[in-house]
Amino acid sequence: MWNKDKSLFLSRILTVTAAFAAVFIAFFIPTMSDWYVYEMASEAESIFSRDTMFVPMCVTLYLCDGLALLALWKLHVLLRNISRDEVFIPQNTACLRWISWICMGVGVILMAFGLWSTIFAFFGMCAVMFGLIMRVLKNVFEKAVEIKSENDFTI
Repeated sequence: MWNKDKSLFLSRILTVTAAFAAVFIAFFIPTMSDWYVYEMASEAESIFSRDTMFVPMCVTLYLCDGLALLALWKLHVLLRNISRDEVFIPQNTACLRWISWICMGVGVILMAFGLWSTIFAFFGMCAVMFGLIMRVLKNVFEKAVEIKSENDFTI
């Protein structure tokens, strides 16, 4: 039967799997960039030339991959704390804060690359929106930590 422990275990497994996938993908970023530039970008609208796209795309993807690994590490720490029944603690709030700023950072990076390929600007906006949602969750979590702290001091 499915329960919260199995769900938490699955979340931790998926987080580790995503981290391995991000490391694996890092080895193929130049190949993916080359493919995109010569196969897909010819139809995409952009401000800059397609001929100048390869290096900025590689840099963008490496930055986003590194930030994704950092976000996955923070998510792993958050899930580890939750599995230890340490839910409403300041460290979890800090993890959510990091994740939200990372999402916004990825969004800014992708929007900047949107000058070469407009579809990336769309994905950048999606990342910024996800970052904003994470900020709201962080604020709710922070308030819950504060309430728990006050309740711990109440007799």
